[in-house]
Amino acid sequence: MSYILQHRPLCLASSSPRRKELLQKFNLAFDCYSPQIDEIRKKKEQAESFVKRMAIEKARKVQQSCLNLAKDVIVLAGDTIVFFNGQILGKPKTANHAKSMLRQLNGNLHSVLSGYSILDSASGNEITDVVCTRVKFQKIPLDLLEWYVSTGEPMGKSGAYSIQGQGLILVESIVGSYNNVVGFPIENIISHMSDNGWISYSKKT
Repeated sequence: MSYILQHRPLCLASSSPRRKELLQKFNLAFDCYSPQIDEIRKKKEQAESFVKRMAIEKARKVQQSCLNLAKDVIVLAGDTIVFFNGQILGKPKTANHAKSMLRQLNGNLHSVLSGYSILDSASGNEITDVVCTRVKFQKIPLDLLEWYVSTGEPMGKSGAYSIQGQGLILVESIVGSYNNVVGFPIENIISHMSDNGWISYSKKT
């Protein structure tokens, strides 16, 4: 049986259940903190720059504000946005807001951008990047969109849908990382952690 050896304490700078589940799949032990930052896009700031800045600010905020963190902790932060027609579609505030977002995306191609930051508290080094996944929605009848909104699932989700939930019925195809749409590109993150010696792979004998 193969398993992962964890050599550094890990802190997830997020309360997202999806991000927690992605780490738990690899049996990683971690603490969670939810950083409070101003998630406001600057004037003329590109979507890629915005989502990367958010991830960096979240990681640094947790490192600076959580005094009980171990000095050698690895802080992992992520931020995900849905980008369509030059606009960032955030989390819907109401059911009608969710319907409006889904009508925009219906039958169209959009981008899901995830910025991530991996901050080594011991050295101060940061690994940051942005991953883009292209998602195409099917042309869905409006009564089905209204049913989906009535499930409550779109609330609290960027772009008003959950690809790992019932929202999968909306999706025709994706190009790129599926995990990126779920929460963050865990395949990239695990690779960075391995390359830096924070985790390693072993087999039970």
